Parts: sequence; C-alpha cells; structure tokens
Amino acid sequence: MDPRDDMGPGARLRAEDSPPGHATWRLDLAYEGTAYRGWARQPGQRTVEGLLGEALAMVLREPVRLSVAGRTDAGVHAWAQVASFVCARPDVRPDRLRLSLNALLPPDIAVSRVSPAPPGFTARKAASRTYQYRLWISPVKPVRERAYVWNVRGALDVALLAEAAALLPGRRDFAALTPSARLYHSCVREVLKADWRPFAGGDGPVCAATDPGGDDSRAACSEAGGHGSPEWVFTISAGSFLHNMVRVAVGSMVDVAQGRMTPQGFAEELASGQRRRMGQTAPARGLALVAVAY
Repeated sequence: MDPRDDMGPGARLRAEDSPPGHATWRLDLAYEGTAYRGWARQPGQRTVEGLLGEALAMVLREPVRLSVAGRTDAGVHAWAQVASFVCARPDVRPDRLRLSLNALLPPDIAVSRVSPAPPGFTARKAASRTYQYRLWISPVKPVRERAYVWNVRGALDVALLAEAAALLPGRRDFAALTPSARLYHSCVREVLKADWRPFAGGDGPVCAATDPGGDDSRAACSEAGGHGSPEWVFTISAGSFLHNMVRVAVGSMVDVAQGRMTPQGFAEELASGQRRRMGQTAPARGLALVAVAY
C-alpha cells in the first residue's frame, strides 16, 4: 500500500454517523512510519491504527472505530495525519485525552490535538491530501536524514524531474501508476499540484538555485559529484490517491532524470494505463503525508 485513500469495496474503514448520545472526535497526529506495517490494522502486525486503537480503548474504556485521511503504507510517514471516531462517553476532556494517549503511545507516534467534530464528520472524507517525497542526490550519504529520504546515486538531471512532474497535474486515468488497478472501480484522479523544489536543509551543502528548471540549477545540482543541494522535495496534492501512486511516479521521474526514460516516453507510458510500462517504485521511507484539507 501507499497513500491509499480510495480502495475498492471492503477496503475502507468507515466510521458511522454519530447516533443519539454519541459525539464525534477528531485527532490530529504525526508518526514516523519506519517501524510499522502502515496505518491499517492487520492481524499479527504492528500498525499505527492498531496501537492508536488500543490506546483509545484503554483510555475511553470502550472500543472505537477509526476513520483516517490517508492509509499510509508500511514505512511511510505522516506529519499531518487526521483520524476520527465516535464515542458514547459524555465526559471526554480533549486535553486530558491527548495527554493520556501520548503517555501510552510509543515515541514515534504523537497526537498533537484532540477536538470535537460535527456529527457525521469522518476523516476519510478529505477534500485533498498533500504528500511530499524527499530525494537525496549528494554523493555523501545522509546520516540524520537517512530514515526520511531516498539516497539516489549517479548523475541526475533535476530539470528533467521538473519536466516530468509538469505532466502529472490534471484529471485523468492514473492506472499506470498503480499495481492494483484491478481493485478500483475507476483509476481516474485529479492531481491538483505536482512539482520539485530544492530543500534548504539536511546534512549537506545547499544549492543557491531555487528554480528546478533553470540552467543554474541544472549545472549546480545535476551531477552526483557536485556540491549542489543534496535534497530535492516532490510535492503532490490530489483529492485521493491510488495504491503506490506517488512512489511509482517518483521512481519513474528518477528514471527520466537518469536517462532511462525520456519525458515523452513518460507521458506515453502514463497514458498507456499499464504499470509494467512505467519505471521503478521509489522506497517508502522518502514519502510523508504533510497536509489534509476539508
């Protein structure tokens, strides 16, 4: 799984509308996904939903059913996740619940806010989600950032990354970006934004260029042996995503930037609707959910 916000029948975890005497609550949380088999509860697996559900049941003394904005895959992070649940207890105190949950949850999961939500609110009904993918292209391997970036080796033309990303926005069938197209009624999605930018942070030197399509940026940052920005960030926003959609897109764009595919080929394979014709799948560790809008 990847950002999996709209799978087929039976794959979604839904929260029911609040019955009489029940209240709906929203949780804002963040987690590092390295140690987890993703968000969704799975028998015998350590998952974010599993641990959060257990903590809520312990504090509230009743099981709750969680809805979530983004069903992140194994190893994928979330810095701005949203979950919701319905509770029968009338005496829930938001600040105390937040403190109790954070005391029970491991250090790599944190609830930043607990707030009442309108009846019928479910976290999965987000208007848009925004994910970021962090690419490390310096020949010096990352140390502090190693759990959050994909360290790509070899020459990489960031101008071609930008050219490929410009082909993604719009409403179209994105079946070529998922290995699970058969699970969907439709693979049509609308990408609202997709671009690459240099990241002014991390363990290495920072490139002065800010335009990933400019000549200065190409000269300073395209060669693995150079001293340009060690990190580039891909940002993509959409109403919902397909399984592995962002990671396949990033892996394919890296193939373009390293000469294994042309931008024209990227466009043609994207239109083909066939996953086998696209490029590699980027590792999960570089991906994070960074914003959810309602």
